[in-house]
Amino acid sequence: MVKRFIIIFFLLTSSVLAKSDCKYYAEADVVNDKIINKKERYTCKEKDNFFVTFLTDEKYHHALTMSFLFILENL
Repeated sequence: MVKRFIIIFFLLTSSVLAKSDCKYYAEADVVNDKIINKKERYTCKEKDNFFVTFLTDEKYHHALTMSFLFILENL
């Protein structure tokens, strides 16, 4: 039972590697054929996983409350 819970928890909280919108920016000043003041920026926009969305999004608050009550009732 505990192993199943850990596996399910890991699957719900692991990050998704597919389809992330990433952008790379690099800026530098060149003086006498030498690079000075080099700045690199790498930004990615990733979608939140379902577990975080389920706990924090307001549209799921009723389902979260009912799930919590169901679990407590069956303990």
